[in-house]
Amino acid sequence: MEELLPAAVPEFARANVVDSWVGKFGGAVSHFSPGSYKDRPSMFGDPSVPTVKFAGDIVKMGEREHAAKGLCQERAYVSGLQAADLLVEGAGGSGKGVLQCRDDEAQFKAGAGVIGRMRKALRR
Repeated sequence: MEELLPAAVPEFARANVVDSWVGKFGGAVSHFSPGSYKDRPSMFGDPSVPTVKFAGDIVKMGEREHAAKGLCQERAYVSGLQAADLLVEGAGGSGKGVLQCRDDEAQFKAGAGVIGRMRKALRR
């Protein structure tokens, strides 16, 4: 709140959080199987129909790939913004772009590295 929102909209620096909540929903998982990435549709659609683009957490974003990599609401939202920019640019305008996320924190990178090495060792 104090770093990311003001980076996007400076006026948010004056905002105060009065309430927050995080919900956890057991069983609310993606129905996309591991290894299905190669079969996902491209957000760019078919070149023969340039005014049709795709958005959602399942699309491949190509060179417009964003830090929101998983199957998640953030990726769905970002791909929608990216698809809208593609349409605007296709009509001769200039898209607004999407702010990139900051890098993962050191402790997250370290933990992900440990887990990755453990998975690799267990596969042997």
